[in-house]
Amino acid sequence: MKLAALPNTPEVGALLVADEAAAVQAGADLLLGLRDGHLSLWRPQGHESPVSVDFDGGQLGYRLAADRVRHERLVRAVGKISGNGVVIDATAGLGRDAALLARAGWQVTMLERQPALQALLADGLARTQELAGQMALLAADSVQWLSQHPQIAEVVYLDPMFPERDKSAAIKKDLLWLQWLSASEATDEVAEAQLLHAALSAAQRRVVVKRPLRAPFLGGREAASSLTGKTVRFDIYPC
Repeated sequence: MKLAALPNTPEVGALLVADEAAAVQAGADLLLGLRDGHLSLWRPQGHESPVSVDFDGGQLGYRLAADRVRHERLVRAVGKISGNGVVIDATAGLGRDAALLARAGWQVTMLERQPALQALLADGLARTQELAGQMALLAADSVQWLSQHPQIAEVVYLDPMFPERDKSAAIKKDLLWLQWLSASEATDEVAEAQLLHAALSAAQRRVVVKRPLRAPFLGGREAASSLTGKTVRFDIYPC
């Protein structure tokens, strides 16, 4: 796929176009540009709302409330802070899970290798007030970075791209667009096993993996325990 960026956005290796009409003519699937003061992602001439990163609310809304966040399954799966208080979100995406963990009191380092997602995350970090100082972003390949930093964090969190779904099935645009952007990334069992192995080497206490409810374990390695919801589960791998 092609990604078109408007001229007033950071250079992210995309095709620069003057307007949406030029993006359509160029065959771009998505646009990256400024909308309402936020760096945003949207489909040229599409009817969907743009996607941006907002660490102070946005689509997370009430889930970021202090009295609500502790009930999140992700927060429960990660557990209570007992050491350096650092969690690595090694597959940051749009940073929503990272924001929940930061709100729960963790120091969160986000790893993201996709340039457009890096730009969206950096824009969100530049605008956040409530979580400033608790979140950091690194442009890095997760397997390589984690392998080079043994036992750097209490917990490493993984949310690998969900397996592809039938294109006729209903799917949230955010997830669909992330799938488009990450289409070139390996998602086979060998790559998943490498990611899990690297995460286990970088974590002091546990690795938590988000999976679709009925999906196989990441890399074929059975988890010690899981917290399950209606559509997803959080697999826990003690170190």
